Amino acid sequence: MSIRSRLTVLVALAAAPPLALVAYNTLEWRTLLERQAGEDALASARLVSAELSQLMQGTRNLMRTITQHPSVPGIEAECAAHFSAVVKGLTVYREATLIDRTGRFHCSSIPIPPTLDVTDRAYFTEPLKTGRFTIGTVTTGRVTGERSLHVSMPYKPPDGSFDGIVVMILNPDRVAREFAQRAWPKNHRLSVLDREGNVVFMIPPTEKYDIRAATREAFDSYRRGYGPTFITRRPAGTDEITALVRLNEAPDELFVAVSVDLDVALANLWDIAWRNMILALIAILLALLGATLAGAWLLQRPILALVETARRREAGDTTAQFPRLSRSSEFGHLSQALSAMSARVDGLLEQKEFLLRELQHRVMNSLQILSSLLLMQSRHAQSVETREQLKNARDRVLSMGTVYRHLYNTETVGPIEFGDFLRMICNESENAYGASRIVCDTEPLFVSGGTATSLAVLLHELITNALKYAYPEDQPGKIYVSLKRVKNGIEFRVRDGGVGLPPDFAPDSSASLGFKVITSTVRRFGGALSFNRLDPGAEFIIVFPSDIEVERPAAGTASAQNSPPEAGTKSA
Repeated sequence: MSIRSRLTVLVALAAAPPLALVAYNTLEWRTLLERQAGEDALASARLVSAELSQLMQGTRNLMRTITQHPSVPGIEAECAAHFSAVVKGLTVYREATLIDRTGRFHCSSIPIPPTLDVTDRAYFTEPLKTGRFTIGTVTTGRVTGERSLHVSMPYKPPDGSFDGIVVMILNPDRVAREFAQRAWPKNHRLSVLDREGNVVFMIPPTEKYDIRAATREAFDSYRRGYGPTFITRRPAGTDEITALVRLNEAPDELFVAVSVDLDVALANLWDIAWRNMILALIAILLALLGATLAGAWLLQRPILALVETARRREAGDTTAQFPRLSRSSEFGHLSQALSAMSARVDGLLEQKEFLLRELQHRVMNSLQILSSLLLMQSRHAQSVETREQLKNARDRVLSMGTVYRHLYNTETVGPIEFGDFLRMICNESENAYGASRIVCDTEPLFVSGGTATSLAVLLHELITNALKYAYPEDQPGKIYVSLKRVKNGIEFRVRDGGVGLPPDFAPDSSASLGFKVITSTVRRFGGALSFNRLDPGAEFIIVFPSDIEVERPAAGTASAQNSPPEAGTKSA
């Protein structure tokens, strides 16, 4: 995709969102609010229906349980006392009783007049006719004078001593109070209706218990098979949305209706319409932001990817590859050109590395030849002092050879992990000088190749001095070497438990060539050399400034691939 095409896309992104947002809000807002109000009302109705179904299921189980008492139904007084005790402990029920097929009451929790005739009531006739659990219509009790809802089911004990129904009378007002205590949306009106559309209870409660005309219209339509949500118009001209569901326990006998006044649900519609204008302005700003983000994705991202790859390669990461972009775009052409240039640079770097390794190899050979010449010369020297000096010179040449060999084996020209380097020096020194053991404790430290060479020669001098002079030949011991970061820089310590230092020892005035090398190297790097006389032994401490450390090589470079993990390592 060309830059011109990308800019065209940015302009389209800037213009499309506000236009689409205004059109969408204009066409869909009212429909969306109505649908949401209906879904909320239906969800509330289903929730109440499920809880009422649980109440009815519990009532059915309770009726089965109370009839298991040994006194039911034969011992009238005990049976009545048992029913009264059950009802008294459950406040949602007003009464419990048994009624035989002739309409005669038994075991009633309250006194029943002998002349009371219930044979015309649905809660009496239907369970005897259908043999199923039945919920009657809400009525005002002829005995209690209070609103009641009769729930009944057939009852016939195994011994055939009774044939009739067991009845529990619910207190609708008590059930309504329990539902009203729960969190209820302010704009929802709950109506629980019996099979004839009479109000069992309402939330918020009303004293008249009259069903609203809009709810009655929705109820009649629901009974004819429509719904479950309806939008009806009130006599005052306002709309109401009502959702109805049947009770699972008695699907044709109890209904839950939740109504929402659309005027309340859409009260903020005009405010929202005005806000849409503000939202359109915000959408334009968002479109500009989207254009900015799209510019970052379509333009800035490929450019930054090219720049990041170039920086990684500049830092020495030869594995970094320029991204593959479409060849038909300007970025694709640029990426191809940079890739070709990088390939050429990689070839030159490989050639340079080959020449450098060849040079290192020749330096190593030259140092090996020089070491052999010094050895041969020392054998022909007549003076003991001369032989000792030639031997010391050979040892220093060997230490430099060791450094070069390590640089050669790491296959890198970048920063060196000196902790690993120091452990190698300790191991080779221990192998070269016999029985004394060297314990090396290091932290990861990256330094340049030149710094690594100088530090290696310096530490090799300290270690070989300790190996030669700390312990008698027949009494080998341990030498402790450590490398760690401290508050004021990088600290090296070389410690032994041997014979200690002469009383007049001073590093700066020592005639030893080794200590002259040590002190000059410490001064060159701005470090500080000190020593401690131990009992037994001696300890040399060198602290270099932190700036001798260089940044760890980037992942993927040769130096990083050959560096040890970042953790302190101990070796013996």
